[in-house]
Amino acid sequence: MRIKGQEQIAALFGVAPKTITEWQVLGFPIAFQGGPGVPSEYDSPACITWMVGREVSKIRSETPKDRLSRLQGDKIERDMMRDDGLLIPASEIEPMWEGAVIAAREYLLGEPPRIASLSIGMEKPALEELLRTTFEAYLVKLSNWRAAMQDDDEGKDGISQDDDGEEI
Repeated sequence: MRIKGQEQIAALFGVAPKTITEWQVLGFPIAFQGGPGVPSEYDSPACITWMVGREVSKIRSETPKDRLSRLQGDKIERDMMRDDGLLIPASEIEPMWEGAVIAAREYLLGEPPRIASLSIGMEKPALEELLRTTFEAYLVKLSNWRAAMQDDDEGKDGISQDDDGEEI
């Protein structure tokens, strides 16, 4: 529905006509820009939509105090997750992951000669079963990489050792 004149649209919103002029600077929609002696026209649904968007953006905007509170809450949440063992710093995971990848690489590089020697004279079904069994065993080993890494940190006598082999 089109409304003619600032007075009429101002009455719709319950504000002074001067407020409509100020809102126009901020992007209040004008369907037809009037001139001297010719009133501007406003599309009321578009104006209402603009007003709702303006009010919602006021609510959604984050003040510096809100941001600080959010960041402090995020830090507390991360600290709690770290304490509960649900969040592990990358600096702790990276060496373990690197060791697991190196162990996987070494294992895979050692398998072709072993499989080749076992497969001499095998028929295709037996060779497929050998490969399937080998791959399944590797996948089990890969899924237990954390346990393998922890075992590497302990000496043969069950005494824990650090990265340099020193007893802890």
